[in-house]
Parts: sequence; structure tokens; C-alpha cells
Amino acid sequence: SVRRRAASGLSFNANYTVSHCETDSPYNGLFISSFEYTDPNNPSYDRGNCPFNRTHVGNATVGYQTPQFTNTALRVVASDWRVSAVLNANSGNWLTVTTTSDPARTGVPQRVNQVRDNPYGAKTLDNYLDLAAFAIPDVNTLGNHGARSIEGPRYWQVNVALARVLRLAAARTLELRVETFNLFNRFNWGDPATNINASGTFGRVTTQQFSYGYSSGPRVMQFAVKYGF
Repeated sequence: SVRRRAASGLSFNANYTVSHCETDSPYNGLFISSFEYTDPNNPSYDRGNCPFNRTHVGNATVGYQTPQFTNTALRVVASDWRVSAVLNANSGNWLTVTTTSDPARTGVPQRVNQVRDNPYGAKTLDNYLDLAAFAIPDVNTLGNHGARSIEGPRYWQVNVALARVLRLAAARTLELRVETFNLFNRFNWGDPATNINASGTFGRVTTQQFSYGYSSGPRVMQFAVKYGF
């Protein structure tokens, strides 16, 4: 993490995390007891990346406040402006390709065979994963595809706020504020369909991604007025 605050009114904060987490019993967000080993005699068969772990996570914030100018004209026009920008970015989720045809006769969805080293297609909306890279296992066998071994689409977004504080009297202020979420109107891809039995949708991205509570819908602007006394 880095933090810098200058006397000129400029401030900068940034943090970056790189991590690696593996588990053979992933917590699914509801309750731990809901997880069952695919092969009870071999718990390591389910070892893979932790489902909620993002390898790269970065955030940066820049803020600037204009000074109080002594010149009357400049003070009226340029004083007390505040602008801030926030960048949020992270790498993708960890995904697993499964089949609902139950070749191992376990009664639950199972992983498939990965028959090509590269599981990705063109990494486009319609071809993020390569269908030809996977195959349904033979009857009474488990697939060799690694659990949570495919990285989904990354995420980034920039939010900006601009405000002007008008000093009406010694103890009274009027603040005018405009905020823009997803300034560049970026479409953050959701995860592709990973069920090999989903005819026509496997490997395709049909949703958009929401990450760590940050909005990632289309660009949104909002305005506010605040009176202080």
C-alpha cells in the first residue's frame, strides 16, 4: 500500500494484493457442511484454487482540492473545488467445467476430462472457453479436469466525483456534487457458462460481473445538493 498527502491539496492512496490460496474443501458461502468430497477415498482429488480467492486485487484513489485564492475573482471561480477518482481492479474468479450426465454414478455434478492443455477459446463473449478442450468421462470414472483451475474474466472500473463548496456565510455552506459510477461505461464480463451439457451456451459469457460490492452496471450519474449550517 502507498499513501501520499501533499500540502497543495493533492492526495493519493493505492493498494495492491497478490495472493494464492488452495483448498480441497471449498466453503460455498452458505455453510461448510454442504460440501462433500467427490471421491471420499481421495480428498486431494478436489484440491484447487480457493473459490473466492482473486490472485490480483488493486485499488487506487486520487483526490484534489483547489486552494483558497486571495484574488477575489479567482476565489469566486476556482476556490473550493473537490475532485476524486477511484479505480478498482481485480483478476477473475476460478472456474470448474462440470457435467450433469453423472458418468461416475455419484448423483452429483462431476468434473469432465480436459483433453487439451489450453482450455480457453478466443476469449470472446461467444467463445471464452473451447468446447473441444473437454470431454465427458467414461462411465464409472471421474474426470481429470482440475477443480477451480480456469480463470474467469477480469474486472476494472473507475468512479469519479466532482464537488463545489460555496461559502455563504461564516457558518453556512452550500455543496453542489456530481458523481459518476463506471466513468468509461465498461462492460465487465461475467463468468462463462461452465456446464458442458448446456447446449449452445457453454463457454459463452451472458452476464456481467459484480465485484466486491462495486457497481459494474452501465454508467450512472447522480447529483446532490447539501446545505450546511
